[in-house]
Parts: sequence; structure tokens; C-alpha cells
Amino acid sequence: MEQTPKGACDRGVCFMGRSAWLGRRRRRRTANAKRRPRLWGATPLVGLVLWVAACSSNTPPDPEPRYQAEIRRTAYGIPHIKADDWGGLGYGYGYAYAQDNFCVAMRAIVDATSRSGEFFGEAGGDLATDFVLRFLFGTKEAFTENYLNRESNAFQLTQGFAAGMNRYLRETGVGNLPAGDAGCRDADWVYEIDAVDVWMLISRVVMAGSSDQSTVRRSIAAVAGPEESASTGMADPDVDILRRDLRQSAHHFGRPDSASNALAVGRDLSQTGRGLLLGNPHRSWVGPEAFHQLHLTIPGEYDVAGAALHGIPWVGIGFNGDVAWTHTTSFATRFTLYELQLNPNDPLQYRYGDEWRDITAHDVQIEVKLDDESSETRTHTFYRSHYGPIVDLGVLSSTLAGWPMFNGNVFTFRDANALRSTMTVDQYLAMGQAATIEEFTDALKGIGVPIFHTFAADRHGTAFYGEVAAVPHVTEAQREACATDLGRVLAAFSNNALVTLDGSAAACEWGEDPDSPPDSNLYGYEARPKLLTTDYVGNGNDSYWLSNAANPITGFSPVFGWLGRENTQQSLRTRIGHIMVAERRDATDGLDTSPGFTLDSLKAFMYRNRVYAAEVVLDDVLAICAAQDGSDADEERALGACQVLDGWDRKVDVDSRGAQVFTEFWREIHRELGSDFHVLIESRNFWAVDFDPADPLNTPRGIDRSRLGNRKLVMESLSAAVQRLDNAGVELDATWGDVQFVTRNGVDLPIHGGHADAGVYGAISPGLRDGGYRPRSGNSYIQAVTWDDDCPLAETILLSSQSSDPDSPHFADQTELYGSKEWVSFPYCADAIEAARIGEVLVVEE
Repeated sequence: MEQTPKGACDRGVCFMGRSAWLGRRRRRRTANAKRRPRLWGATPLVGLVLWVAACSSNTPPDPEPRYQAEIRRTAYGIPHIKADDWGGLGYGYGYAYAQDNFCVAMRAIVDATSRSGEFFGEAGGDLATDFVLRFLFGTKEAFTENYLNRESNAFQLTQGFAAGMNRYLRETGVGNLPAGDAGCRDADWVYEIDAVDVWMLISRVVMAGSSDQSTVRRSIAAVAGPEESASTGMADPDVDILRRDLRQSAHHFGRPDSASNALAVGRDLSQTGRGLLLGNPHRSWVGPEAFHQLHLTIPGEYDVAGAALHGIPWVGIGFNGDVAWTHTTSFATRFTLYELQLNPNDPLQYRYGDEWRDITAHDVQIEVKLDDESSETRTHTFYRSHYGPIVDLGVLSSTLAGWPMFNGNVFTFRDANALRSTMTVDQYLAMGQAATIEEFTDALKGIGVPIFHTFAADRHGTAFYGEVAAVPHVTEAQREACATDLGRVLAAFSNNALVTLDGSAAACEWGEDPDSPPDSNLYGYEARPKLLTTDYVGNGNDSYWLSNAANPITGFSPVFGWLGRENTQQSLRTRIGHIMVAERRDATDGLDTSPGFTLDSLKAFMYRNRVYAAEVVLDDVLAICAAQDGSDADEERALGACQVLDGWDRKVDVDSRGAQVFTEFWREIHRELGSDFHVLIESRNFWAVDFDPADPLNTPRGIDRSRLGNRKLVMESLSAAVQRLDNAGVELDATWGDVQFVTRNGVDLPIHGGHADAGVYGAISPGLRDGGYRPRSGNSYIQAVTWDDDCPLAETILLSSQSSDPDSPHFADQTELYGSKEWVSFPYCADAIEAARIGEVLVVEE
């Protein structure tokens, strides 16, 4: 086949030399292509541009295009988007993203815009969520009018993103979209989207830890209005039932079984004197909660690489030429309940000061597909106080159900992240433009981060930690003075996750600081737990307290961190993270003979795969086994387990043998003694050395073997672990890679890493099933970043790989790479991108 000459057009695809293209790009507007470009007659040439347009050498110049972008792909399918403006940048990324994951974002948008019932009916849709999101967001028209600024860079970015997605859809056609579990080929729920659709998706993501948390969402939907014959007596609730129900619902408040790790290293702990950052978010590998790698550039204005959640057109965790950042989930207060005293004569009124205020009713409509393929409009009535939605906590416990409740009152809810998505996007764009930690922290002052601890490092060797996410301005004085009797019970039984205030008193309204964002009633930046250092900061989802183990942050309210709060026991994963830093400081970890971090030792740090729970208890377990004689079947099973554990390397590498035995053993221990709200053992009888707040990294430890109950528990748990593995058909001494793997296109790919409750830093925490463990979440996008004199040096891995399309070469390539403990070099500077480029430069415009 002959090569198409430069400047010629072939089947709607134009190939141009770089200089020629630069001369024409500002003079030409092209029509949309009607189908995906075909590369027949074209041979890839370095320095040529693939210009996707309907072009003809006889077509006169058209007006300047509205959107225009260059797309370069580098190894493993990472798209690098370059444009002259925000609309073009969004357009290029929307097109590139859609090539990889169109159907994932499309389904997420259907759900976020309250259309799941419209397309999937009651059987496949989620009508309750449709109703709640429609209530919170309003219609698209109302959402646009009330919350969006069409002149902002963020709006131009999302508008371009939607146009790029639509461009891909028109070119590809619904009948040619990807198939498979995440596909949408020939689906009737595929349609062209607009910027408002994207913003609604963004808003849902922002409220994931508050209004869109499953418990809150269900409590909003459960409200059926005042009960006509309800009693308003003051009967006391059954406290035992309430305690039991809240313990069983603890996971709804947030358990960090597989949350995230972060480490930011300053120059004092860096062998090069430059900062380093390790980002290790633990998230789903499928659906809209997963990540996609990208690099977005507007020359001279914005140049940021990293990863974004599906359907979100900006870098959420990433780096630029001077700064790198990451997040871990922070279990701090993101909303409060208010208990309303109802008017005995009118249940649609509540006391506020010396007056009665109205509870307003709001009818919300959605479309629902019926079995005969027709549809009907359905209506649900929601209720709102001036604080926010009325909620029915009967979804947590029957003792809290009803309007009114047992005490004649009702709960309402205020969300710290309610419709703050525009602030979130603006802030992330500003974070990406920072050239120093000082500029980065200035960007954080808008308090646009929804639910995360934030970590950053810069090329100058400064590291930063801050709990600078949305926290309502509720002081300790208010938490005490405004707590209702029922609220105190809820706080005690929820580990302070539920903050309940008296809704009748103006003094219990959220306050503000001088530097609070306007009209937000959030704590301002200066009031936050934070640390700027040249040493290090790290986190494994406990609170701010031990962000630096040698320099604890103290004196803050539990609203800034109710999980792993000050002077309380920390998770095993938190502890091993800090312990490994201390070993690297002393060069006792075997990674490098010199103390301090390099990029290579940071990568090795990430893949250590130590099972810290085994380091803490396994010697005692083996000692207990050694004292038994195997007199019955349970003991015989337990001794068989100990024989395997005695030869295990106490890691979860793919070639480790016996990790599954300890994994199931430790889970049995947790079932018996584990905390309801945290991944740790809080028993005062189990540990040989109890927790000491003066030595939080090394306590508690060891098993108290003097107690008969502990010896019995160990043997029973070992026996139960063997039974569970036998029932699942898993050999006790099989390699971890044969036990824990994912299957991609019929090929089993081993996955290293292990369970967070066992203290594995690189958390992969699936449940046991037939044949072993089939993870779908955990380590997700990992980045290790530092800088040389000119450019950032970034090594990354995306466990899910770039594409959800089984036919894509990037459906499983990074997944396989991860199993071998390898990394992907993420090019940033232009020459590195060119050297790593695969295929032609693609220019898209319309």
C-alpha cells in the first residue's frame, strides 16, 4: 500500500507535516466526521499529525473551530492532551477518554442525572436514588440556573469534555461501542450529553461521603411524611436494640478496610534533597469509582498529569513540573444531624427560638420504564427544613423510625458538601497550577476537597499534610451544649461519627472563621490540622494525629477525625507505614545501604507486602500450636495450619506460600474481637502488651498466652481458617499468586498485596470465594514522583489498566505489569512524551 503524502487526505483523515499544520490550525474549521477515522493508506511517521476531520483540498477555509486539541498516546495508552484553551482541553480529553471508557462514564451519567429508572425500570434501575438525586440537584434547568457559572474555566472544560465524548459517539455509532460487562453496544441508554450532565456527575462524586453516602441517601428516601395517628409520647428507646443496630451498621459510617496510603517526603529524608511523593489510593477497579490516567496541557497556563475518576475531566491525584499531591480518605465529620422539636398541633412545623418554622414539602418526578417498554411518571414527596432534608434513621435502627420518632421529634440533615462542586473543580485546577507548596496550600484555602486528607511534596524538598476538606464549623462548646439526649446516645454508639445538634436553637447553627469560604459555614484553612515539614508526612486513613510519628498533631476536635483520633489505637496499616519510614531513615530495611529515600527505594517501599499482623502475633500463634498434641480433629486442622505458617515468609508476594491461611485466621480473630468501627483488635485481654499512647507504633503487640481463652481462640480460629479454605477448594500451601488473581479475557493474572485488617500496606481486600480471592478493588492508581533539574520523574501503575473495553490492547496490560511488581514511566516533558509516543499525533477539532 502506498504511503499517503504529507498534506493529503484519505477517507476523511488528513496527514500534515507539523509546520504545515501549525500554519493551518488557526484558519480552518472542519465538520464532524460521521464515523470513526480509518487509517487505511497511512503509515505512522514521527513528526506527522493525524488530523481527524472531514477535509478536502478543495474546501475553502472555514471559521475558526470552537474546539481543537492534540492527542498523543504513550506506552500503556496514556493520553497527553494539548490545547490552547480550556474548552479545547476538555474536548481532547473527552474524545480520548471515550476511546477507552465511554460506556463507564455514560452509565454513571445516567445514574447521576436520575435516569436509571427511565432506562432500566424497577428491576435494573435504582428508583430511590433517582428520586433523591433529583430532589438534591433539581432538574437540569434548575441546576444550571442555581449552581453553574458558564464563564468559568471549569465550565468551559466540562463543556468541551461533553463535546469530545459526543464526537466519539457520533463517529463510532451505538452499534460499534464496546461490548462486555462494562459495555453499552446497541444500548438504548446511550445518548449525547452536555456539560450539565457532567456537572451532575461531579456533584454526585463530591457528595459521596455525605448526602450520597448510602445510609444518608436511604434515610432521605425513607421519609414518608407525618404519620396521621402517630403517638407523640416520650417513651424511652430500647437502648440495647439501638446499640446492636448501630454496631451492625458500623460499616455505613466508613471502615477503612481498603482505603488509601500516602507518603510525602521532604529534603531531610531525601537522598537528593528534592521532595518525593507516594500516592496509593485504594479504590474500585471497575465502574465510575475507578481511575483513568491522563496528562492535560494548556501551554503556559496548565500542565498536569496523573489520574482522574471516570467521567471527571481534571486530574484528581497527580503532579506537575514542581508539585505532586495525593489523598487518603479522611473519616471526619461531613454532615450533622439536627433534632427538631415538632409542633404538637402541626407535625409540619418545628420550633426555632421563640417561633414555629415550616417544614416544606417538595414533589419530585422521575420517569420509570415499565415491563411493556412504555414509561410512566412517578412522584415522590420530600421534606425540607431550613437546615436541609428531613431524614428517617429507621434505616439504621427501628428505634429511630417514624415521623415523629418515639420522643415526638424528627431528624433533619445538613451537608457540608451540598452543591459545592464548582468550588471543588476550581480548587483542583488551581492545585494543578501551583509551582510551590506555598502556592499549593493557597489553593487549598477554598476548602473544595470533599472528604480527603491531602498530601503534597515539591521539588524544593517541602512536604505538606492537611485535613483541609469540608468540615462543618461545629465547635467543641457546641458539641457539648447543643447535643440532645438522643444525640449523645448516637454519638456514643457510632464512635462519634454521628453529630446531632439541637435544631431549635440559633446558637447551634454552624459558625464560621474569618477565612471560611463565603456562605459555607465550614472551618477555615487556619483552623485545620496540618503540618508543613522538610521531614515526612504519611497516613493510612487514621486521623491527622500521627501524620508524622515523631511530631504528633494534637489539640483538635473529633470533627476533624473521629477514626483513629488522638491518643487512640491506630490501625496496623497505619503502624507499618510509619515503621517502614523509620527503617528507611536508618537504612535497616535492606532497600538501600544509604539512609533516606530515592525514587527507587520509594517504589520498593510500596511493594514490600509485609503482613504486619503476622509480625505482631505469629510467633505467639506458633508457640501456642507447639504446646498442643492434636488430640481432636479441630486441633489437628490447627496444627496443619501452623505447619504451613511456620514456613511462610510473612508476606503477600505472588510466590508467598501460606498467606491465605493467615488471612483467614486473622479474619476469624477479627470476627470475634474486632472493632465495630475500625480494622483493629481493641480487646484488653487479647494482647500481651496493651496499647500505650506514648508508643502508638509498637503497641498493642503479642498475644497474652497466659490466658486460656486466648489459646483456645487461636486454635479454634486456625481450625476455622482451614475449614473455610477447604470449602473454597484452596490449598493451604498454594502460592498467593495462584490464590489471588483476576481474569482478563480468559487469562488469570496474579495480584500481590493483601488485606488491610492484617496490616498490609498495599491493601487488596477481597473476600474468599470458590478457588480463592478475586479482587475488584484496593491498590488502584499508584504514583511515585520526584524531580530532576528539569522534569518530574514519575513511576506509576494503574491496576485496572486504561480501558474497560475487552478488545483494547490496554484492557489488562498494566494489570499484568503490576503482578510482576513493575511500573510505568509516565512521561511529562515534551521530549520524553515524543520518545514514548505510540502511533500518530491525533488532532481533533470542530
